[in-house]
Amino acid sequence: MVGVPGKYKGCNTCRTRRVKCDNTRPFCKKCIDYGRECAGYERETVFIVGTQNDRGRVGSHPPRNAQSSRAAQSEVSTQHTAGHSYIAAEPLRAAWEENVSLQSGPKSQVMRIVARYADLDSAIEVDDMSPEGHGASLSWAGSRALDVAPTFREEVFTMKSCCFVSLPEDTDDSTPTLDGRVCLFLYQQNSSTVYTKEPTLADAIRELGPAAYRAFPEHHFFARVYRPNAVWAALLNRQPTFLCNPEWTVVPWEHYPRTSLDFLLDIVVLLPSIFSRTDDIIQQNATPEHQLEIKDLLVNCLNIEAQFDIWLSAVQQMTSTYSAPYWVADRAARIPFNEPLSFASPLLCLMHVYYWAVLIAFHQCIYTILKAVEEPEDEGTADVLPLGLDPQRYQPAETRKLAELVCRSLDFALHTTAQPDSLLAPVWVVRDFYSRMKFFGLCELEGLWVDDFTERLGDHSRRLNNWLEEKRWIGIRQFG
Repeated sequence: MVGVPGKYKGCNTCRTRRVKCDNTRPFCKKCIDYGRECAGYERETVFIVGTQNDRGRVGSHPPRNAQSSRAAQSEVSTQHTAGHSYIAAEPLRAAWEENVSLQSGPKSQVMRIVARYADLDSAIEVDDMSPEGHGASLSWAGSRALDVAPTFREEVFTMKSCCFVSLPEDTDDSTPTLDGRVCLFLYQQNSSTVYTKEPTLADAIRELGPAAYRAFPEHHFFARVYRPNAVWAALLNRQPTFLCNPEWTVVPWEHYPRTSLDFLLDIVVLLPSIFSRTDDIIQQNATPEHQLEIKDLLVNCLNIEAQFDIWLSAVQQMTSTYSAPYWVADRAARIPFNEPLSFASPLLCLMHVYYWAVLIAFHQCIYTILKAVEEPEDEGTADVLPLGLDPQRYQPAETRKLAELVCRSLDFALHTTAQPDSLLAPVWVVRDFYSRMKFFGLCELEGLWVDDFTERLGDHSRRLNNWLEEKRWIGIRQFG
């Protein structure tokens, strides 16, 4: 028998993550402390039987003459579309890279990756009944801008997407122009989310499982379009997401390198469950059991905070070749942010914007918990605070500094991104924080700045749409 439960084999979550498990029953304490969902210790019992014909080998064992490289496994699912075949050329590059090298036949071409939100039914004008494998043109005339504001409706997060490529017409191969070669992910989503243990009929992306997103273009769609948008929807709606399950943070990257932004999202995906628990706990009556729940929640928050600190330290070491990952830019600025920031790369900018915006929401959550601890004026409430927690770090004045860093970075992000919708959620977080501060007579100028930036973000998106509308497209894949 294979997979017989053993005393020291570890929980399924730690086994999937390939880390040491403490074997606490019924749920691993390491998983609980770090806000992960422990999958328990159940093992599937499988009976294997060898026959004379297969020389004692079975389906669970690979054949002796199997010869497949890692690269071949990752890119075996070539996309055949109307005579066009595209696979990612070696060496494979991270999905968050600005460009992707695609191979069609003997030739490889470097394409710029762009992602845009649109109403798919009205945006795609195809030459045939289906956009996949046929020529198409795009129009945003009937599309509204993406609204990331949380709906708090009992609806699962859903997304549909089409992947297109556009090549320059009659271009001399000796002088390729990158601007004419684009790989576009056009997508449509809702802004709701609700946690379900099993995939629903509406959740077609989840139903395929994480192994479906290991090759181009599935991996790029999942890593830089679906996952960040799904995580932000869960974060803003304060509802857990299935993406926190370990297989969804490991399997899609089995063949592709990860970036620091991918590692950041691995931590961020733990926060929606923390937010959901906070909403439940602060509504309970003050009892000794309630105090213990609050202390346990704060311990979980400290563990996640430590993971953020480790991530930031790793980013700083990675960028040690630069004088700094970001610096004060020598360009005109808008009041009240007179010192805009520049970054060593667009990706570094986006990951810092995400990091600071997430910390705003996270620190507001911890501040809410601390206020709930202070309300019952009991001498014993000080014991609720775990060792190492500094309440001063989560005060609104400190959170305001994070919001300022986000705003000082947004101009650089706006002028360097080919995915402007990726800035909508951080902008929403900052606007929400400044709106709360207005109740205390603070941050009025900052709120006006955010409104102005939102208009400039819309103008940039429209210019990008116009540029994309001028091209002819070949559809190579549909998702959802």
